[in-house]
Amino acid sequence: MTETKKGKLHYAWLIFIGCCFVNAASMAASISIVGVYLLPVSSSIGVGPGDWMLWMTVCSIVSCIMTSIWGQFLQTKNINVVTSVSAAALAIAVFAFSFGNSVQWFWIWGGVLGFAMPCIATLTVPTLIGNWFGKKYSGKLLGIAAAFTGVGTFCWAPLFTMIIQNLGWQMAYQLNAALIAVCLLPWTLFVFKFKPEDKGLEPYGYDAALEAQNADAMKLGMSRTLALKTAPFWIMVVVILFTSMGMGFNSNQVAIATEAMSGSMDMQAAAMLGASMISVAAVGNICGKIIFGFMQTRAGLKATFIVFIVAFLVGFGLWAFVHVSAVLLIGAFLFGTHNALVSVGYPLLVRSLYGNKDYSKIFSNLMTVNGLMGGISGTIISFVYQTLGSYQAALVAAMVIVVLIGVGVLVACKFIGKMKWDSPAPVES
Repeated sequence: MTETKKGKLHYAWLIFIGCCFVNAASMAASISIVGVYLLPVSSSIGVGPGDWMLWMTVCSIVSCIMTSIWGQFLQTKNINVVTSVSAAALAIAVFAFSFGNSVQWFWIWGGVLGFAMPCIATLTVPTLIGNWFGKKYSGKLLGIAAAFTGVGTFCWAPLFTMIIQNLGWQMAYQLNAALIAVCLLPWTLFVFKFKPEDKGLEPYGYDAALEAQNADAMKLGMSRTLALKTAPFWIMVVVILFTSMGMGFNSNQVAIATEAMSGSMDMQAAAMLGASMISVAAVGNICGKIIFGFMQTRAGLKATFIVFIVAFLVGFGLWAFVHVSAVLLIGAFLFGTHNALVSVGYPLLVRSLYGNKDYSKIFSNLMTVNGLMGGISGTIISFVYQTLGSYQAALVAAMVIVVLIGVGVLVACKFIGKMKWDSPAPVES
């Protein structure tokens, strides 16, 4: 295999750009902005927010089932066909939402969305970046690409709120689908290649010595079989379960703003405030990931967790008790930083506990909980609002849950360096 000629752009960078588009227009343009549709759609078809949000639960269940299937397809089938089918199905499902006149319609097409989502929104980007870049670059570039989910959410939430207010939610869904198709299909059809060898290349930044060193390091740790029998694993199951319950508030931010500002601004202004909260939360998402990685190398993992969990708690507290638009936005930023727990903090903690040996298997088991509850939690919170007529109880409950998350994380951290690896585990500095 050969590298590209000096001075010529390595094909890997086209793959990377495509991955950024995928993150900005898949999860960000379908799931992350669902909150802007919640009240307009549910009121239009004459159902409660919780009833309508059940499609998210269906989506999550189907997504969990399809994840391993899509993973096999990516490994064994033509990647252009696999990713294009997934991207097209995603766009078709969103387009079909525009014709919805019953909750059952949304449940059906929510299932189609769940069918498509794991491949294009979850598996494609880490697979391609891992294949096309050496270890020196892959981790950093994966983090940058992941940030584009937040960039997309930041852009799409206010955009589609304005479209809903001016053209209606049906047209918004149709334009939403067109955006997904235009941003994804050119890359999946014509650019993506599964591995560099398909283009006669080596991964960008490939270093044989470094790869060999990393291969040795990957052998260290605890097997999944043993990990499943340890207390920290089940503590992390509960921690991730509670964290994903908190994430469900993302899809309810517009409704939270509408309730909080009722009487002080009109519905359209409140909806735009809610969309701005989603955007600001996306900024918190991006900043949180950067800050967490930077901070944990200097202050340690435990101290960093404490800071971020306190921020998560304060965010909910501001939403629950201070109904001022600027304060709601501050709360949204703090709320958004919690994504760093799932994408940066928990992976670091699990790796510190169990090493590299079966890390991907162990963490994937944990993230199954996150994926399933992430969809269900938004529905549960909407039902609480639908039943009680207020988010107050749900927000106070969320604050209690965040405290429990903090306790669980601190207990899990106490096991770092004490697990029986195939070789001695490092002690946290």
